[in-house]
Amino acid sequence: MTERPATLESALKELLRQVVREEIQAATGQNGQNKELLTPDELAERLKVPLSWVYEQSRQGNIPTHRIGRYIRFDARNIRKSEKKELGPLTNLL
Repeated sequence: MTERPATLESALKELLRQVVREEIQAATGQNGQNKELLTPDELAERLKVPLSWVYEQSRQGNIPTHRIGRYIRFDARNIRKSEKKELGPLTNLL
């Protein structure tokens, strides 16, 4: 266990450190590797579909999408999982 902070300032610093650690762990995969985020162009190329199809499926919520400001990205691991499932959402749409 960690020691109890002596002051409010040190308590806040420790809380901030803990939150940052948790965010870093959430942003990395379970095995410690960074998530591979694909652009819409990269996903369209990988799936061999038109770019407009990728945007439409993203808008409809059929493809898990990460929004980074005004940009959208797709987690490659989620796409691979969907590709492997015979009845996954992406295979139903193709």
